[in-house]
Amino acid sequence: MLQPSDSQTATAQPSPPHDANAATHDSVPVYHDSRQHLFEELRRLDLLLNLHIARRRRDAARAGFDEFRGLFISEDEIDILLARQHQHHDEPQSDAPDANNNDAETAVLAATIEHLEKQIAAKTAASLRQGIRLPLQTLRGLFQLSRFDVDALLVCVAVELDLKYEKLYAYLQDDVTRKRPSANLMLELFCPTLADKLQARQRLSGDAPLFHNQLMRHADEAHGEQAPFLSRPLKIDERILQFLLDADTLDAPLAAFTTLTKPRATLTQLLLPTETKTSLERIFHSYIAPLLPGSIASTSHERIAASLSDGRAGARVFILEGAAGVGKNTTAEALCASAGIELLLASVPVLVANVASLASNLKRLFREAQLRGAAIYFDHAESLVPVENEKETHARATLFKELREFRGIAFVGSEQPLNQNLDAPSEAFIRVSFPVPDYSLRRQLWQTFCADSDLRVAADVEHEALADKFVFTAGKIRGAIDEARHHAMLRDGDAYEISNEDLYRACRSQSSQRLAGLAKKITPLYTWHDIVLPGNRLMHLKEVCAHVKHRQRVFGEWGFDRKIALGKGLGILFVGASGTGKTMAAEIVAGELGLDLYKIDLSSVVSKYIGETEKNLSRIFEEAEQSNAVLFFDEADAIFGKRSEVKDSHDRYANIETNYLLQRMEEHEGIVILASNFQKNIDDAFTRRIRFIIDFPFPDDAYRYHIWKKVFPEDTPLHADIDFDFLAQKLKLTGGNIRNIALNAAFLAAGNGGHVRMEHIICATKREFQKTGKLCVKADFEQYFEYVEREEEEVSL
Repeated sequence: MLQPSDSQTATAQPSPPHDANAATHDSVPVYHDSRQHLFEELRRLDLLLNLHIARRRRDAARAGFDEFRGLFISEDEIDILLARQHQHHDEPQSDAPDANNNDAETAVLAATIEHLEKQIAAKTAASLRQGIRLPLQTLRGLFQLSRFDVDALLVCVAVELDLKYEKLYAYLQDDVTRKRPSANLMLELFCPTLADKLQARQRLSGDAPLFHNQLMRHADEAHGEQAPFLSRPLKIDERILQFLLDADTLDAPLAAFTTLTKPRATLTQLLLPTETKTSLERIFHSYIAPLLPGSIASTSHERIAASLSDGRAGARVFILEGAAGVGKNTTAEALCASAGIELLLASVPVLVANVASLASNLKRLFREAQLRGAAIYFDHAESLVPVENEKETHARATLFKELREFRGIAFVGSEQPLNQNLDAPSEAFIRVSFPVPDYSLRRQLWQTFCADSDLRVAADVEHEALADKFVFTAGKIRGAIDEARHHAMLRDGDAYEISNEDLYRACRSQSSQRLAGLAKKITPLYTWHDIVLPGNRLMHLKEVCAHVKHRQRVFGEWGFDRKIALGKGLGILFVGASGTGKTMAAEIVAGELGLDLYKIDLSSVVSKYIGETEKNLSRIFEEAEQSNAVLFFDEADAIFGKRSEVKDSHDRYANIETNYLLQRMEEHEGIVILASNFQKNIDDAFTRRIRFIIDFPFPDDAYRYHIWKKVFPEDTPLHADIDFDFLAQKLKLTGGNIRNIALNAAFLAAGNGGHVRMEHIICATKREFQKTGKLCVKADFEQYFEYVEREEEEVSL
């Protein structure tokens, strides 16, 4: 049994209470803080509850039954309910036909409430004029709440702050188990007529601000969804309660995919192309600044949030497109920093993973942005492209639908163009494309980031060379520097200094992460000392490296980029028999330039299915552009071969593949090395697009001598009986064959005496001849033919 005691109702007062802060003719007092305002509103709620309870307790029809309320329905209560059927909708509803609601106590309470309401209104207006933060008023402005909406929220707030309200609400609802306020309780408290109740009832529907913006929800209690609308228990959302109590916490359900940042860098500090930076400044002044009333520096979050939600200005959704690391996220932060607002970073892949709760989470996210006066950045929106199934289609449609309805600032970052995937009129969005930084900007980025006071970078670091060889975005440059510092610290500890080699190593690591799945990475081991070529061929190879090192001076400073639209890449053709040093030369070029070398596996590229070869080639060139690697096509005849006369569909599609490859070669601005045994096998169109053609001749006696002398590492123990002159003059071999023989001879020697002798070399040569199908004749081996004639078991292994 529940019955309110005198202590639970307001004590009747003969006159409205005196307030020391009451308004005077000279000034109107203000609230010292937001909680003072909230507590005064709750005081008003207490008076309203007292008035309502006082009227019910003076109901003669209910006298004598208070101890049984909620347990049975009396005949007098039935009479009261029947009497209400004859009451006009616009007349105040009494609890009994003859109830006197104008007695002294209720009159004093009513006067006190009226006085307090005027006082609250005056102090609220004065506080807002002075810029004092009042969250309750912020909610009212943000979500267009009526006075009834605010009162409904207060009813729900009260029970979260003081358990006494559970008893009061249970008493007023005639049920000891109903401790949460219901819609009916709110209508009874704040609506004197039936017409008022019908109108206010709409404010508690799902489309009304309280529920649409998730400020309030139905409590998960026993009465649940099966209960009638009027009797369902209601509860304030936890984030809204925290907001009213000045708790600056992120809404808990958002934590899984959202982080809050307080941007610092402004637009003037961004390192971006001049054209992009100018566009961003126009966007700020045309679309963002007009939403910020008054001085940006002094604007409160509430005023910003209110101005964002009142529908002013045009599009406020900005699509930022560009490769990873070009500055999309940083730009969004800079725009927010210039506006003096916070930024919520939301991960699109995580957000859309749970499609069932996507709409609800988006509403929470947009609500959080409005509460904070913050902008939202949707990161990795490229995960919505392409749409391959119904789930992804629904996720994309839901996201952009909610974006169109959002009355705030939002950024959508994507590494791929979203032109065909907005599902919205183009005027609803503003696109900004972020190009990969050119050489000049890359050099500036390297210099700026390396000059960071927290870093120790060697004075001889080649900023220009790094900017030239690695077409990196700002994000990748910063990532490479961080990785280089990690390498240096592992090597030298706290006394580290980032060297040029540390940076090159980190750049290669940053740039080759995706190409590895399409080609075989070759780690360059050879140097100029290892290769043996005629002087003019060696000079050509060094010219290749010089072209890369001085590319920016020629194309940039000297203006050749304005004369040449296509063909800025470096195509190189190595021609020569197998084993003449083509692969070694490719390694030397890549090593000299500090770039990774990837050998294309033709078996994974060429496909019998129509169109698949082009797709594979497209992936290779796209990844090469991102990876800044040297592409090496060995046995290039297979895909760079001459186009044939079209006799059937196979010839036609083969020629299409060749034409496509020609196009990609011309567009590619990196380094592509082709290797072929015969130049005549390469299509003439490719030859025209090749900047260097270097012939690798079969080595003569003199060059073979140098190859034999260099093929053994310095640490290899060589016996004095090795006749290098004989090997060079009599054994007509390429460098590749000689390398195989030297390696096999070393293994023979390792198991027999520990020194490489002439007999080991001759025996290894015999194996190489047998492998290639060449006969071992005495004329080739002369005095060493005895080693050839020995049976294999006579050679100690």
